[in-house]
Amino acid sequence: MAGEAPDPKTFGSWEDAFQYPIAAVRGMERQLRNDIGSNREKLRSLVGASYRDLLGTAESIIQMDGQMQQVESYIGDMGMRCNSRLLGKKAANLRAWDNDTKARDRERYAFACQLAVLRSCPEVIARLLKSHGSVLLAAKVLVVSRLLHKKIYQRDNPPQYLELLRNRLATLRRRLLIKIDRHLKNLESSESTLIEAMCAFSLATSSSCTDILRHFHHIRQSAVLELGQTGYDDKRISKSLQLIVKTLRDCQTIVPAQLARALDALKSAPLMEGPDFQSLRELNLDLHQRWLGEDINTFTPYVRHDDLPKTEANRLLEQWAKTAFSIFHKDLREMIELVEDPTTIVQLRQELLELWLLHKRQSMGAGAFDVLNRIRTTFNNRFKNLIHQHTTNLSAVSSSIETLLENWNGGFSDAFSPMWDNAVLTLDAGSGGGALKDELYRRAFSRSESVETTFSAYTRWLEGINDLEKLIIRMPKKKWTDELDDMDEEDETLEDLHNMLSKDDPHLLHKTLEDDLEDSFSMLRDVIHSHAKTLLSNSGTETISAQKSGFLLRVWRDIASQLPSIYRDLKSESPFVPLLQTRVSKTVLQIPVSNCDKRISKSSQYKRLQARVLWEGDPQLPVLPSAWVFRFLHETVKSMTDFGVDIWTFQATDILKQQIRDALAPVVKKLPELQREVNGHASDDRPRTDDEETSHIPEPGAESDIQKQDEEQTDNDEGTDAGEKANNEEKLQNGNTPALKSTQKPNGDNPNEFPGLSSEVIRDNKTQRLFDAIYLDHALTVKSKTIAPDDHPEHENMILPDLFDNAQSNILDDLQMEDVRQWERNFERMRRDAGAYWKRTELLFGLLG
Repeated sequence: MAGEAPDPKTFGSWEDAFQYPIAAVRGMERQLRNDIGSNREKLRSLVGASYRDLLGTAESIIQMDGQMQQVESYIGDMGMRCNSRLLGKKAANLRAWDNDTKARDRERYAFACQLAVLRSCPEVIARLLKSHGSVLLAAKVLVVSRLLHKKIYQRDNPPQYLELLRNRLATLRRRLLIKIDRHLKNLESSESTLIEAMCAFSLATSSSCTDILRHFHHIRQSAVLELGQTGYDDKRISKSLQLIVKTLRDCQTIVPAQLARALDALKSAPLMEGPDFQSLRELNLDLHQRWLGEDINTFTPYVRHDDLPKTEANRLLEQWAKTAFSIFHKDLREMIELVEDPTTIVQLRQELLELWLLHKRQSMGAGAFDVLNRIRTTFNNRFKNLIHQHTTNLSAVSSSIETLLENWNGGFSDAFSPMWDNAVLTLDAGSGGGALKDELYRRAFSRSESVETTFSAYTRWLEGINDLEKLIIRMPKKKWTDELDDMDEEDETLEDLHNMLSKDDPHLLHKTLEDDLEDSFSMLRDVIHSHAKTLLSNSGTETISAQKSGFLLRVWRDIASQLPSIYRDLKSESPFVPLLQTRVSKTVLQIPVSNCDKRISKSSQYKRLQARVLWEGDPQLPVLPSAWVFRFLHETVKSMTDFGVDIWTFQATDILKQQIRDALAPVVKKLPELQREVNGHASDDRPRTDDEETSHIPEPGAESDIQKQDEEQTDNDEGTDAGEKANNEEKLQNGNTPALKSTQKPNGDNPNEFPGLSSEVIRDNKTQRLFDAIYLDHALTVKSKTIAPDDHPEHENMILPDLFDNAQSNILDDLQMEDVRQWERNFERMRRDAGAYWKRTELLFGLLG
């Protein structure tokens, strides 16, 4: 563009400027003039600043010149004044002045520094002891303080304050020795700590290596004694054995080599030259050390470190080991006698055996296996004592039984809640099904308060026995592989050790538990057997005796149902159970048998067989038992239920059935004779009822009259039984047992001798009684017809002839007709019908079924 001025810097010569228009040239002129003016101003400012600096520099040079001239003047003057002879004279005068003026203060300064360090030494020792510092450093300070005290005390007119320092140093020395003993007896002390404590003891007491070892043994033995005198503590007895083992290990490691080297190191350099000593700021050694004296600064202790050979150290260690193990075994026996928890005994046994087996190789002076056997024997003896103590606690159950029997309260002690009463519907199940289950179980098994009290005592005893058994069972499961692997014994020895710990000891304890349980249960059986004999022979209070017998049966049933598992495989005879069941059966049958006797006598007074119209078949034979049979069985079952359904096991039911058969056999046998008495040959003075006086012989087939007579008989029986029941109960409470009424024999055995009663009616009566006997025979089937041994000792375990079967045979012989075959068929038919009818009705008599 024409308006733009060219750049003059691009021109090669001045002529190039005029090649552009005038306006451009003028623009270049203005630009050049401006640049020239700007450069002039810059040059002017630069020259002005340099000039001012130049003037300052010149002024400084002038000042320096003046000073140099002054220095040269001073140096020249000094050189003129320096004279060697003059200087020597001045030095000699200075020495003379020093000797005259400062010699008097040197001794005073040394005394002050020594006393200052001596006063600081107790503070240093106290601080080290309080802050758990190095006992060796504290011992070094104590040695230096003793030297300073001796040096100051030898001066003329020592200060009285020195005696106080001596007493304080003596106190600190005792504290230091106590601190050293703590390190020596501490189970956690490392080897370096023990060596340091031994060196400190050597400095504090000037003891040799032998003296140090004796003191170390004494301290460790005292520690073992202290641990054993603190009463029961399983950790302390374990710590006692650990302390013995650690002492054996430490002595074999430290003495004599390491201890001798450490003591020798103390003599290699002066005490105060050690860096630990120089670091004590309280002493201000940088100020006071040069005034302490050469004898103190260079003091080196002398300690005998080579007076204890290896053989002597081993001999001393063996003697100590024997004493220490004797103390340990004594303390162990005394301590575990205080332990009542078998679990603690087993845990402590395992802990001590593991500890000893792991460190058995360090044993010296005491045989490793001897120590092991003594530990085993101690624990086995205590465990056997605990087993005996726990098993003999079964006597608490015997005591509870005897106390309850002595303080028996009839109607209260044997009271139990029935199973099917309204209270069962209101049982609270909110606390869980366990409480409801326990309550139903208690009701189902007729557990009275007396039974609950006795069984609770047995349950507490059983828990302890089960705990013992579990511990014994767990003992063989402990494997000693890890502990035995570290031993250098032969394989056979290791196997013997494993068998001894895992098999022999548990087997010994298991056998002890078995034997003690057998003895304890034998004593309990003897106690119950003794009471059973007393109750069976006690005829004065039969109801109370039966209640006590039931109590004993229930207690023994509950005990037998929860025997210790270790005892269940053993033979457990209970000869008293049949005795108690016999006692209960006799009492239960008293009222039913008494009422049965009355009903049989009353039914025999009728001159007509009422059940004759119910006979069936050709010929007609009985198909139903008489009413008195049903009444008797019903009352028997009711009496059994009232006593408690839980009592009637198979064996108890068989004993009851045998009692019924023995009681009914005379009645069944004499039924025909009773019938003969009723037909006109009974004694005239026998009391008769109105029905007897107005009774008549109904015509055959008159069923309505027979039914009416049956109803009258039933009403009369119920009215009479209600009054007689109270009399019977009163007799039972008074100890009088109702007996079956004896009957008079007839004047003759021939029924034709009694007019007014046909032979057909007599035969019908006998046939009905035979059916009754067959029905009862089915109902009272006994699996084992044995009697209680104490009733007839000479016939113990002997099968007796059944009196009921004999009575049945007598009736059968009396009924045999001329046609023997016909009668045999009739008899088989009655036997078949009676058996079938019993099968249909046995559920009505559930406890007898």
